[in-house]
Amino acid sequence: MRRLTLLLLCALPLCGCIQSKNIDEYAYVLNVGVERGTTMPFLVTLLVSAPGGSEETKVENTVICAEARSFSEAYETLNAAYPSRLSFSRASLLVIGEDLARTGEQTAFLNFAFGKADLWPNLRVMIAKDPIREVFEGWLSDSDPSLRKIKTAAGDLRRASGTAADTGYGTYLEALGDKRFDAMLAYAGVNEYGIEEDLVGGEAYPKVGGSLLTESLIKTSIAGSAVFDGDRMVGVLDGRHTMETLMVTGLFRRGEMRFVLPDGQEIGVAFSRVRAPKLHGEKRKAEAEIFLEADLLEPERLSVESNALKSFLEEQLSEELSAVFSALQRSNSDAMGFGRLQAKRFRSAADWEAYDWKADYRALTVTFSVTVMLSHSAHNPETE
Repeated sequence: MRRLTLLLLCALPLCGCIQSKNIDEYAYVLNVGVERGTTMPFLVTLLVSAPGGSEETKVENTVICAEARSFSEAYETLNAAYPSRLSFSRASLLVIGEDLARTGEQTAFLNFAFGKADLWPNLRVMIAKDPIREVFEGWLSDSDPSLRKIKTAAGDLRRASGTAADTGYGTYLEALGDKRFDAMLAYAGVNEYGIEEDLVGGEAYPKVGGSLLTESLIKTSIAGSAVFDGDRMVGVLDGRHTMETLMVTGLFRRGEMRFVLPDGQEIGVAFSRVRAPKLHGEKRKAEAEIFLEADLLEPERLSVESNALKSFLEEQLSEELSAVFSALQRSNSDAMGFGRLQAKRFRSAADWEAYDWKADYRALTVTFSVTVMLSHSAHNPETE
């Protein structure tokens, strides 16, 4: 059986617990997490995989933590206490605690961490609502000790459903560095987790990415996305509003939504992107054109004719996109990326850097127009 271990190195004395280790034996860090510490500024959490499990698993997953003043200090403490040498060559996930993300304190810490640990720029990045130790433990499963299936399935579902952002560390750094757009990162939590209310307001869309609302071996859910103003997290978008934001950025592929028709009938619609969105405009006025194909999930129950349904969906989505944009604008987050459109007006990077884009963003007016093509073929959910 997998053995789960938690080393609270900042709270317990290390005497007698450091073991000698063969320098040829490596343990591989799969997940890296950083959040606010209790007695020191940072709590660093690593999910480590090493040979030495049972015959069935052949690997042993361990969650280890250390409070420290820097990543270097945490790494040295954890590497000394762990019986094998820690390698970051297989790390694929970076998780930032919401407590740090809300203040932007993670930025300087992570810049140093990436140089010290030689982490890859394509590391996926998430925000954790709950303690990162619990988030990592929630992914552990005896049926998938390497976490390969869990991570692959979660990533595929996020991309296929559009209900959570799928952002790499390189993209996150780009958002911080050139102000053409603000970051949007997947939002994770544990134990039947779901977003209660997002930036747009009202009851949150219940669909989550990476988890079903049911009892399972996996206790960590991915639901919606955290949005940023520069390096500060300013709020959360639920799954539906994440889909709509991705429609504007061009990263939306496909996703399902439910609507209530004027006569009270509820319908399910599977949308897929037909072509890239078109954004045009200048300074304080812009227009975004979105092009989608729609498959009805239960077409036999529909009581409205095609043209009326097409018009309804186009109007409804245009209104919802406007509401999401207004919520982002109030939070000073350009997660839809209208800064990319503005940057094209400048001849040099220096001119763009000198321009106060956020001042014009706060006064920006955007018109959204959605074109929906109804498909008359049977919906294929693309599941295996």
